[in-house]
Amino acid sequence: MIATLRQRDFSLLWFAGLISISGNWMLQIALPVAVYTLTGSTLAVGGMLLAITLPGILFGSLAGVFVDRWERRRTIVIVNLLLALSILPLLLVHSVDRLWLVYVVSFVQSTLSQFFTPVENAMLPLLSDPKLLVSANALKLASPSAQYCFS
Repeated sequence: MIATLRQRDFSLLWFAGLISISGNWMLQIALPVAVYTLTGSTLAVGGMLLAITLPGILFGSLAGVFVDRWERRRTIVIVNLLLALSILPLLLVHSVDRLWLVYVVSFVQSTLSQFFTPVENAMLPLLSDPKLLVSANALKLASPSAQYCFS
């Protein structure tokens, strides 16, 4: 496994995924807490969780088709930039009046993640030595990004 992490390109992708997933897990924990704190309603939290789940159902299989046709490096960069930009509207949520922004952000984050996960998985064989591919797959599955929170 150490030899796999010594491959520069693979380790950059793996550590970037680790950092990204850490932020996404924090967001996934913070948003339901924030929604419940603002509203006191479990129904509102359930609506947010529905906004996270729905894109996987609607776009999950479709996203992989597009990702296979697009240039992978560009796709992963663009999706990450869009993920970062899409959380900015959360800065405007200070009251129940703007709670709808949380639903939109959750939906957009989850939709973008449907494109990120397949491209990350498709890049794995390109970034790893064929002799170390089994180890690279094991590291990928062992990392927290294997359970991407918005997928």
